[in-house]
Amino acid sequence: MTDAGGPVVRRPVRLAQAAVAVLLVIKLWMTVMAPPVGDEAYYWMWGQKPGWSYLDHPPLHAWLLGLMSVFGWNMFSLRALTWATLAGTLWIFWLWAKRLRPDDPGAWWWPGAAIYLATPLFFTMTWLAFHDHLLIFLCLASATGFLLFAEKWEADSKGLPWLYGAAALLGLAVLTKYNAVLLGIGVALFFIAHRPLRSAWRSPHLYLAALLAVAMQAPVIWWNLAEGFASVNFHLSERWGGPLSRLRPLNVLNFTALALIFVSPFLFPAIWGMVRRPLGQPFADRARILALSVLGVSSLALLALSLFAEVYFYWNIVAFLLLMPLVAGWMQRRWLMLAQLAYGLIFALLSVVNFTIAPVTNLFGGNDWTVASTYGWPQVASRVSELKREHDVGFVAAARYTTAAQLGFALHDPDVAAIADRHDQYDYWFDPEAHLGQSALIVSDPQIGVRQIEPYFDSLERLEDIAFERFGKVIYRARIYLGTGFRGLPQR
Repeated sequence: MTDAGGPVVRRPVRLAQAAVAVLLVIKLWMTVMAPPVGDEAYYWMWGQKPGWSYLDHPPLHAWLLGLMSVFGWNMFSLRALTWATLAGTLWIFWLWAKRLRPDDPGAWWWPGAAIYLATPLFFTMTWLAFHDHLLIFLCLASATGFLLFAEKWEADSKGLPWLYGAAALLGLAVLTKYNAVLLGIGVALFFIAHRPLRSAWRSPHLYLAALLAVAMQAPVIWWNLAEGFASVNFHLSERWGGPLSRLRPLNVLNFTALALIFVSPFLFPAIWGMVRRPLGQPFADRARILALSVLGVSSLALLALSLFAEVYFYWNIVAFLLLMPLVAGWMQRRWLMLAQLAYGLIFALLSVVNFTIAPVTNLFGGNDWTVASTYGWPQVASRVSELKREHDVGFVAAARYTTAAQLGFALHDPDVAAIADRHDQYDYWFDPEAHLGQSALIVSDPQIGVRQIEPYFDSLERLEDIAFERFGKVIYRARIYLGTGFRGLPQR
């Protein structure tokens, strides 16, 4: 590669190396020092109660977290997998770089790795033990398999092992998180948009590979059959508060704005350049068509959904994933690279403050409950343990699924229950009939309250508040109640 490779060679490779080193150190700090975010602790609890699937998501990530629990209930066990998948992701970047710049793969890999780590969307979703870090690795691995199949098919109509391997990896990705389906649809579009692959549609192997990916969803299908299609109902209706029938055009602006912020405004000129022109290098241009196919499918699908519901920006993570190993080749301005690295570093440092010191907005009079509620759980757990010895209680619960999980993680107790209005996985674990008439310790906070809990007990007494402070400001305040005479939960 000559002309296409030139801009990459001129990238500040040494600066990229420094950025990678700094961002990895920050990620390590976050891994060790940041307390579990609510959903992280929630997914950890899934791993302690293995099932064929779960209400919110498919089961693969939870199964792996269950295996990690052999190392104990600690931050290593919770987040070690994020490092394994990051290593795998960067290794795949290297495999792409060897094909994109065979004479000097480092000249492509270092800028690509730095851009990826400095993209707030990927930085955030790979240090947290959410499903996304595994989704990212499996989607990239699957896409690599499809690209290698395409290369073989164009040469001699072979490469079937790559096709089936890519389909199996796609099946695992969907078994991790449902939005991997968007990758599969994008791949189908790639097989249409890339002319040399169109003949593959005449081969039965393409359909058999697709059937393999679908068959790997058997655990999810089985669980939903047993539970009255609970996941389907949850995602199509419950989480939105009913059928999607009302237009909400402002949601589109919100979704688009957050995508611009978290993907980074400094990447979009290069992405636009990728849309406008190929590089003239076979692997790069083949991968470009696949990446743009996935970008178009995923973004259009979620933009359409955002017309009717609140769509979180990170649901579209698959759209931008395949751009990451490529985008350095289209970044024609040195200042854009420097701005991207600076933008990502500032975001990462703000994350350090937010998640390991105190929520930034709370320090200035705001109230970021989502981040603030990650703090103080070891102190709350210690006090709950003492109160359990003082009162004759049958169980411990919290007023929201995330706080139940955070309290359970701090107590090392998977049997902490959640009593909440929201339908969640705890509804499948807690047996109300077994606790009728019992007393319970209930943990809530001023924002969540206990109004939804009061009908389920004969009486509810506020015992005490536990405040977590930083720099003389209360960051989070947990509130402990004693409920007596549990009456059971209503039928859903």
